[in-house]
Amino acid sequence: MTTYTWQDKSSFLFGTTDMYQRFGIQISDDGMPNDVLKPQLRERKVTVPLRNGAYDYGAKYYDERPYGINCVTVKAGTRDDAREMAYILSKKSTLRLWTEPDKYYIGRVYQPPNLECLRKVGNRFTLSFVLEPFAYRNTITMPFTNRIYIPNYEGTADTPTYIVITNTGRTNAVNLQITQSIKLED
Repeated sequence: MTTYTWQDKSSFLFGTTDMYQRFGIQISDDGMPNDVLKPQLRERKVTVPLRNGAYDYGAKYYDERPYGINCVTVKAGTRDDAREMAYILSKKSTLRLWTEPDKYYIGRVYQPPNLECLRKVGNRFTLSFVLEPFAYRNTITMPFTNRIYIPNYEGTADTPTYIVITNTGRTNAVNLQITQSIKLED
């Protein structure tokens, strides 16, 4: 498992770029104002003409997560630095925050800040990320030594399981059986 460290708990990683080290961007004292407890449910409603209200098919899936990080520059950058930062943030990648070092989000910035935001020390601006709905954890690799393995899922939302079985031995693996238990919704 990769461990990430941040200087003075004031930075964040986007992909492999430490925004403090590379661009001199710190998370400002007022932090991350646009974080939400969970993303918004995607409505599935139909309005029936000449009837009150709407028919609700039930909300099961979540929309993207808006995530704003209030930043302050601690070193002056150039216009080239600002362009490079905008280019890096426009690519879909992982976002790791010091407040949750064991988790990461996936997303990008669609609307980069003004090019001048990096030009002076002390400039304040907000990076507005659009992220996938939920946080991720690093992949867990466990040796499969017993005939039965029951994964311990610690997430808060339904998610598909991805299992890879690799034969590291010198003989063929025979008679493997994988059984999936499905929980039926109420």
